[in-house]
Amino acid sequence: MGPRVDASGTSEHRRALLSNAIGRVVEVGAGTGLNLRHYPAAVTEVVALEPDPHMIRWLAGAAGSASAPVELLRASADGLPFEAGSADTVVMSLVLCSVQDVLTALAEARRVLRPGGRLLFFEHVRSDDARMARWQDRLERPWGWFGAGCHPNRDPVAAIREAGFEIRDLERFDEPYALLAKPHVLGWAVTP
Repeated sequence: MGPRVDASGTSEHRRALLSNAIGRVVEVGAGTGLNLRHYPAAVTEVVALEPDPHMIRWLAGAAGSASAPVELLRASADGLPFEAGSADTVVMSLVLCSVQDVLTALAEARRVLRPGGRLLFFEHVRSDDARMARWQDRLERPWGWFGAGCHPNRDPVAAIREAGFEIRDLERFDEPYALLAKPHVLGWAVTP
């Protein structure tokens, strides 16, 4: 998702999401680094993970705009290179649609969070509208070819609950740029 989309209102959603970040943050699938400038003063460190080597270059350029120190690591969501309980916050922003295994990624997030740690998420979800959901199912495969492995018909909110998180806040909305990957959710959850 690029700067033009971010200018359409997504930047405000990022700011709202990240206002709940505290302490040591692990951002999974940091992409081009569009979140980095939105971290609040309560964040002491951001470890930005990205598996794609081409995205890492963009991410490195964005690291200079962060208000907290940023460490870049090439790593994927299904094997976070951290000790258990070593993070205060894990951020997943428009990433659960494209990970190989959503429940494994969320189990890893839960593992690295300290007790009471926060999972912040901004994702698109399967539509409640039956007609749109059918289109999401029909076009899942070709959508993934053009959308870097994106699955428009996933239900990350159900997966977050299934992974054992307690959702504390959840907002559902439509983004003006979204065609098939909509609606979106923004929220945060805690480890029990």
